[in-house]
Amino acid sequence: MGGTWIVGVGPGDPGYITAKATRLIEEADCVAGFKPALRVIEGLVDRRVLTMDYDNEKTVLEFIASEAKTGKKCVIVCYGDPNFSDKQFVEKIRSACGEVEVVPGISSVQVACARAEIPMEESIFIAFHKSGPIDREKEELLRAVKEGHRNIIVLPRPWDFMPQHIAKFLTDKDVSIDLEVTIYENLTLKDERVHIYRLGYLLNTGMNFSDLTIMIFKGRRSVNAGGVL
Repeated sequence: MGGTWIVGVGPGDPGYITAKATRLIEEADCVAGFKPALRVIEGLVDRRVLTMDYDNEKTVLEFIASEAKTGKKCVIVCYGDPNFSDKQFVEKIRSACGEVEVVPGISSVQVACARAEIPMEESIFIAFHKSGPIDREKEELLRAVKEGHRNIIVLPRPWDFMPQHIAKFLTDKDVSIDLEVTIYENLTLKDERVHIYRLGYLLNTGMNFSDLTIMIFKGRRSVNAGGVL
């Protein structure tokens, strides 16, 4: 029986791909996705693979829709978990393909929480990983930082709202330059990096951060429990 599946393939290390995702990918008649997600599943695919980019996205989705209507099993892979920061992409797929099944994966956000030893139920998740205006998300971030009660997990937007831009936005709104943030890059990959910075340092650094970056501001409860200076 044909159809279309949106499949999360985890945070980068193939060891995080779920059993269901593996089965769907191996059984698919065609697999599509952007390069980062396709790299994760290189060892699983021996059928037709369609590499997507922002120029051919619409055309590929239309092709997937037509293939599914003929009874083919079509899988569109997403980095991490489609439910964490791929809302716009999922909406485009639904618009082109109609009924689809979303298969969750392990998100890099979950990995970051494990590394930081913070529970999701005591955290706020804010994703700037979208096209279009992000004013609402900025205000949500500012409000959460100033309240300071909960952990704040942030996905920056490559490349115009990265850690240094977020630091400037916050400090321009009277957030202390001494506020600490932990930055995780390329989680589960060989070049994984973790650093703790003060906002003031980020303002003046010329560092280039990965497009696979997560920022965590620890809330007061986590700071007190963990002894962060």
